[in-house]
Amino acid sequence: MKAAVLLVMLTCLGGCASVQPLGGSTAHPIQNCNVKVFSSLESASAGGVIVEMCLITGTSSGSFSHTVATAIQKHKDKACECGADNFYIQAQDAGTLGTASVTLVAFKYK
Repeated sequence: MKAAVLLVMLTCLGGCASVQPLGGSTAHPIQNCNVKVFSSLESASAGGVIVEMCLITGTSSGSFSHTVATAIQKHKDKACECGADNFYIQAQDAGTLGTASVTLVAFKYK
């Protein structure tokens, strides 16, 4: 049990993140992806109909800078792993306890 807890703690030191596929989407990773960031669902939808591919949650843990921007930068490439080249910020926390966290929705345009 102690070994499992230690493994989880060491993994989180590198910046805990989770990626959850949405709507039964299958991941077809995009190589050399340049992710575009949108501040909200509304701003993302202004470009057309979107297809949400996955939900990404992550923190700034393991970084020297604990800002929302750092958390986004650390985890934005996970959108490419989902087969998306865009994401919008669903939620953010500037880190009142010292570590910033974000929830990102990776999507592609239909």
